[in-house]
Amino acid sequence: MKLNINDRAALAIKNKTKRVEIRANTNNKNFSKLKVNDIIEFNSNNLGIFYVKVKEVNHYNTIEELLTLEGTRYTLSSTNDFNEAVKSINSINGYKEEIKKSGVYAIHIEYLYSENTVWDELLEKAKSVRNPRDVSGLISAGGVGAAILTKNHNIYTGVCIDTASTLGMCGERNAIANMITHGENEIIKLVCVDSRGNVGSPCGACREYMMQLSKDSKNIEILKDIDSKEIVKLEELLPDWWAYDRV
Repeated sequence: MKLNINDRAALAIKNKTKRVEIRANTNNKNFSKLKVNDIIEFNSNNLGIFYVKVKEVNHYNTIEELLTLEGTRYTLSSTNDFNEAVKSINSINGYKEEIKKSGVYAIHIEYLYSENTVWDELLEKAKSVRNPRDVSGLISAGGVGAAILTKNHNIYTGVCIDTASTLGMCGERNAIANMITHGENEIIKLVCVDSRGNVGSPCGACREYMMQLSKDSKNIEILKDIDSKEIVKLEELLPDWWAYDRV
């Protein structure tokens, strides 16, 4: 579902101070069809296009009922005052009439990323999971971090695990394992952070691993430089791949 949103609310969603979007069935939108894990594509002037995941959808007969049960703290970005909130929502064009007819929806959402800042957000997530440490006398982990963005707009992370007898795995493959565990197999973008905290490039094993995931894997974009936002596609790192006709 694609929706427009004002700049104040968009920033509040990104900052996670707004976690519930209030909507009535205006402009030919039927919010009763929304389901848990659906993706909403918002468009605002400040963030551009950004994505959220639906966590819960609750229907109420009146805005007063909604605010009483949902509260105001995470539902409105403009006020925490109950009466002001009711007045503000009812003032939106067409809302008062539509709510009387078919009620109103509280859509619990989780911010995912913005198209304008996706590389910075992926880099931050890759850095956030880095935590170099010894797991045991034979295993160390966390020196390298990776974040992948999937076709379904989800972000998965992973860290390297280094073991004796070469039984470990790279951060990229750890993130991919996380993705596959959640039922996905198509990557759109990848960021990896090396042991020095710099943007790195996947090793040969990870390149091969990613290429085998999907027929579209050759188009995976890999960040080379955060300042210039220079990227390289997986196909460029693995030209003349041996199994294009098998995936």
